[in-house]
Amino acid sequence: MKQKPKGSKQNPKPAKTQPKQSKPRAPKKEVPQEPVERTEEELVDLTSRVYKLVVERGRDGVLQSEIWKELGLTSRDGSRLAIRLERRGLIGRVKVLEEGRWTYKLTPLRFPTNMASIEKAPCIICQYESKCSIDGEVSPYVCPWIGPWVIEEMRADRTQVPQAAPVSVR
Repeated sequence: MKQKPKGSKQNPKPAKTQPKQSKPRAPKKEVPQEPVERTEEELVDLTSRVYKLVVERGRDGVLQSEIWKELGLTSRDGSRLAIRLERRGLIGRVKVLEEGRWTYKLTPLRFPTNMASIEKAPCIICQYESKCSIDGEVSPYVCPWIGPWVIEEMRADRTQVPQAAPVSVR
C-alpha cells in the first residue's frame, strides 16, 4: 500500500466562497498637516494668548503640552512660541519628565502691569502735576502722596500674584 505524501488531500473540494463581513475598522490616524505659514499679526496674537495662559497659571507654571492642546496648536508651533517668549524674558522653560515623556514647564518671569494700579496713582489728579519734576520744587522725592500709594500698591501686589523666580534653560 502506497502512502500519499503529507499535505496532499485525497478528495480536493473547491473552497466555498462566502461574502466577507466587513469588520469595523479603527479610524485612520490623521496625517500631520504641512506647517501653516502664519502672518506676523497671527504670531503676535498666538504669542499673547500663550503668555496670558502661562500668567494665569501663576508661579507654579504649566506644562507646554497642555498649552498646545488648549490652543489647538502643533507641538512644533507651540515650541516656537514658547522659545519666542523665553528669548524676550517673559517666561522660563524648564525641561521636566512628565508621565514618562519629556516636556517643558513654562513659568512666568514677568507679570503684566495692573492697570488698576496706574489708575489709582495720585499723580493723575494732583494739582501740582504740571510743576512736578525730578529737580523741581515739587518732586516725587518729596511728594506726600506718592510714598503711601507705592507702599499700598506693593502690599496689594504681594497678596495678588506671587512673583516667579527667574529660571533659565540652556
